[in-house]
Amino acid sequence: MSESELVAKSSSRQCCFRPVTHCIFELDGLLIDSDRLYTQTVQKILDPFGHIYGFDQKVRCMGKHMSEIADMIIASYDLPYSRAQFQRLLRIHSRDQMHKVNLRPGVERLLRHLQATHVPMAIGSSSTREFYELITRPHKELFQCFHHTVFGSSDSVVKLSKPAPDIFLLAASRFEDKPRPERCLVFEHSLLGMQAGLAAGMQVVLIPDPLLSTQLSAPATLRLRSMEAFRPQYFGLRPLSMK
Repeated sequence: MSESELVAKSSSRQCCFRPVTHCIFELDGLLIDSDRLYTQTVQKILDPFGHIYGFDQKVRCMGKHMSEIADMIIASYDLPYSRAQFQRLLRIHSRDQMHKVNLRPGVERLLRHLQATHVPMAIGSSSTREFYELITRPHKELFQCFHHTVFGSSDSVVKLSKPAPDIFLLAASRFEDKPRPERCLVFEHSLLGMQAGLAAGMQVVLIPDPLLSTQLSAPATLRLRSMEAFRPQYFGLRPLSMK
């Protein structure tokens, strides 16, 4: 394909999206490869009972408050645990591995680019602050690029979890210039997060588990296999420098 054809294709794609000024990111599975750790941890809890933490159950849990996830798994597998006992087991089984969790491909390059081009960024996650601080500790310097964070599982202002729009609307309202929802671009990993972003009136870039059906993710503004494939110029932001 010639250079002129590439430019034409890029311009045509760009017309499909609205320009934005602010970005809001999910944490788990999107910025940090924590999905794998969480899946392994839940499976360890289920192993003594002979259960398998299947993909369908995982999809139903993704994006929910930590307490809701605990309740769902306990009920689904008829586990002899209270919510507090289950959450304690999660912490015990995962704590030693948290410092080994890596960034997802393309994340560091994009975050540093947005920071360098003065695009305000926030995190809107269903996790708790405690989990965030543990999981991001190896990448503490990079995560200083975010203006603020909203934690659905520990922020009392968040009344409803995803797929309700509360987390993302609150995240937008906490930017200094309080952008309108349509000026915010959400990056998500889960279906519930995608639904929450769209319900908030924002565009959503979905980077889901590759096993997720394309039909289920069809409402997303844009679906990508990796953050490496994201092109900021599609949404009116400065393009990444070529390397």
